[in-house]
Amino acid sequence: MGEPLHPEKKESALAIFHLTMKPMARSSGRSVIGSVAYRSAEKLTNERDGITHDYSRRDGVESATLVLPGEREEARAEFWNRVEAHHKRGDAVPGREIQVALPAELDQEARRALAVEYARDLSTRYGVGVDVAVHRPHGEGDERNHHAHIVMTACRVEPDGTLGRKVVELDPIHCKRHELPTPAEYERSRWENLTNQALEHAQRPERVDHRSREAQGLEGPAQEKMGPAVTAIERRAQREAHAEGRAYEPVTDRARERSRLMELRDVAVHQAQRAKEWLVEYGQRIARLAQSPFSREALAAVGTQEIERQSQERAQAQARLQLQQEQAQREAVQRDQLRQRQVERDQQRQIDRDHGPSLGR
Repeated sequence: MGEPLHPEKKESALAIFHLTMKPMARSSGRSVIGSVAYRSAEKLTNERDGITHDYSRRDGVESATLVLPGEREEARAEFWNRVEAHHKRGDAVPGREIQVALPAELDQEARRALAVEYARDLSTRYGVGVDVAVHRPHGEGDERNHHAHIVMTACRVEPDGTLGRKVVELDPIHCKRHELPTPAEYERSRWENLTNQALEHAQRPERVDHRSREAQGLEGPAQEKMGPAVTAIERRAQREAHAEGRAYEPVTDRARERSRLMELRDVAVHQAQRAKEWLVEYGQRIARLAQSPFSREALAAVGTQEIERQSQERAQAQARLQLQQEQAQREAVQRDQLRQRQVERDQQRQIDRDHGPSLGR
């Protein structure tokens, strides 16, 4: 935990990072028993209201592991029914859920090990019970969308199984009131560390970064999700292009726009890399020239030349980005105009059907 979050390291590709945290409140009409049954693909009965939640035939759950303090073992139904009974109020928050993306770059066993390791880490740090379920990607969605649902008790769990008071460190309202980092903020950095350790252990070059694109120095918009329907259409188009021996091109507006945004992102990443390489090269040249008897004059000349060259490259890059953005805006306007004309034609056809053709047509 004392290790730096972003140490100097070799350039590596970015894997997908995702972590969200939310309360499981009774006021929302949800029960922890029902949620755990769905995530673990089991049949569980909530003894508090007598409702049985049967998801035993659900597909897509690779594993489900209940982690308790003191390495205790307890049946899932028994434990979560005790938690439900421990919270008396109708607006209680018996549990909290964290959802994380698991790196597609790891194999199935490594992903499960990473998820269970994080569950044990949470249980140890907060003294809570943690139920972690590893899910495969949905059939029609992104095939890289391996993920885990992690349900934690909102109350402390002693090593002997006794349920205690609320864990205030997991309450974002408490944290904000005392000007502390919210649990989601801290857990995002913690999950980044554990994920990158797993990727390094697997000798994978990819790394994750929990920071915003701006904090990472990345320009351009974030990658937009296409949704399962558009993803299915594009996958079919990819298969057809491959079968016909031609290059694949997006066939839906959303996929085309996403492709353009990714091109803009790649340009920004390339320019950032060029700038980093220039800084390294410039530092080396300064170090060499500093040992020259004419170092002051040489440094001034080199600095002026490099500044002019970098200024020209930045101006060219900005001009290219501006042209691409203007082109994207023009295409968006054209699409809007086409849609508007189509709406007007549809309206006119409806009028013609209802009242006959208008005069002069």
